[in-house]
Amino acid sequence: MSKESEDLGTHVSLCEQRYKELERRLDHVETRLSSLASEVANLKTQMAQGFSELRLVIERQNSRNTTQIIASAGTVVVALVGVLIYTLK
Repeated sequence: MSKESEDLGTHVSLCEQRYKELERRLDHVETRLSSLASEVANLKTQMAQGFSELRLVIERQNSRNTTQIIASAGTVVVALVGVLIYTLK
């Protein structure tokens, strides 16, 4: 039999050391989890900003496409009016 199983004082002392080590490890885990939570929050913020910027780029591109379509349609209309006037003369 070990000394711990025979002597209550030794058992209590070893349990105290074990619990202190467990506390230390739990504190370390809590610290790492807090750090990880902070990093995830920062990543979430960066992703939201990135998506916002992407949405803005897409909106600008759509606006440019609309402008190009309107300009092209105007050119076609002007050409048709020109052909119509030419044929009526």
